[in-house]
Amino acid sequence: MSGTEPLEWRAVIALLANARTRTAFAEVVGGAVPSGPEGERALARLTAAGLVEEDAQGRLVVAEDRLRATLKAAAPEPTSGAERFLTRDGRIADYPSRWSDRYLLLHLLAGRLLEPEEDLSEEQLGERLDRVTDDGATLRRYLVDAGLLSRSPDGRSYRRESGPAGE
Repeated sequence: MSGTEPLEWRAVIALLANARTRTAFAEVVGGAVPSGPEGERALARLTAAGLVEEDAQGRLVVAEDRLRATLKAAAPEPTSGAERFLTRDGRIADYPSRWSDRYLLLHLLAGRLLEPEEDLSEEQLGERLDRVTDDGATLRRYLVDAGLLSRSPDGRSYRRESGPAGE
């Protein structure tokens, strides 16, 4: 089982969670061959899982190409657009420094959190903003500055704007 096909990562984790197979793996990493019945059984499991293989000279080595292929297969799909500034669970990872990118992010969040022309109290708005950030005040200010959210004259309510700026 050599080559560059990905490993079954759950099997690899299970093997490394076992003290004896982990020791055998460490021996292979260090250039040694596990010995004794337990070492041979552990080595057989490591080889069957594809974590260890023989190189061209017949030496036992870590299947590095397969490990890389496993990481590549498990990597999340790259995101583009405003999504690239969010974590997997939709929270703000970082605010973009370029205004055009920041506006795209703010527009996306406004669309996800607020209905067009919806009126919300400061508390209601804060609860929604807390879904995507730990700093709701900053996000609120950015949304207002971008023209995506307006504040009532008395400062008690907020409204998502519609039209060109708020769409």
